[in-house]
Amino acid sequence: MANLKRIILVLVVVLGPGSIIYFISKNVSNHFVKPPYLGYEYTVDENGKRIDSTAYTIPDFNLQKFDGTPINRDSITNKFIVLSTIQNGCPKTEECGFSLFHFDEIFYHRLVKNRKNYGNVRVISILTDIDGRPIEHPSEKLLEEMKDYDTSGMWWMTTGDVTPFYDFNFYGDRFINYPASKEDGEIGAKAYTSSLVLIDKEGHIRAVTGAKSDSDIRNFFDILKLLKKEEFDLERAEEEK
Repeated sequence: MANLKRIILVLVVVLGPGSIIYFISKNVSNHFVKPPYLGYEYTVDENGKRIDSTAYTIPDFNLQKFDGTPINRDSITNKFIVLSTIQNGCPKTEECGFSLFHFDEIFYHRLVKNRKNYGNVRVISILTDIDGRPIEHPSEKLLEEMKDYDTSGMWWMTTGDVTPFYDFNFYGDRFINYPASKEDGEIGAKAYTSSLVLIDKEGHIRAVTGAKSDSDIRNFFDILKLLKKEEFDLERAEEEK
């Protein structure tokens, strides 16, 4: 029960109480929380009344890995995606949208170490300036810094348009428009530049958090674990049919 309370607290802090969707089973040993779907798109009638809603799905996109390999919507089918931006000024905290050290130690290292469980998870980092504008070419400094991270093939460092990933409804606005918070150590003008976004296997957004602090990154990994449990339960249910 203590673990359940911790998970609920994580989701409330990270996602806000208004967006929490969870259920608790009758069997205490199987208690769990289901991460919500974010970015709902609404259909309204002529009077402005909502008549339908659908969870935001990442649309078609075209990215290119640093080595020239194209990445598109088909590339992420049946994969969980951890999305970030990355800047040529990394790993300097004031020039980088997320903490490379914390992310590697707390998150990415665990993915690589536990490939058996996280083999269908990919990290996608899109190269931008500090304000989130796409940059076509990584610097030699960044290439040198990152070459040791992508040895597993689970981290895709890319260039291309960020819009398909961040232009979703988020608490009354589009997430791509949210201003950065200097108090939270975010760089540039836009919050998404210093964020982590979790996308499920169907292309739905399931979590958004900051990318600077170790606590944010640790909590984000907890949410990924919940999605993996959701995947496991669905697969087991299919096998039992």
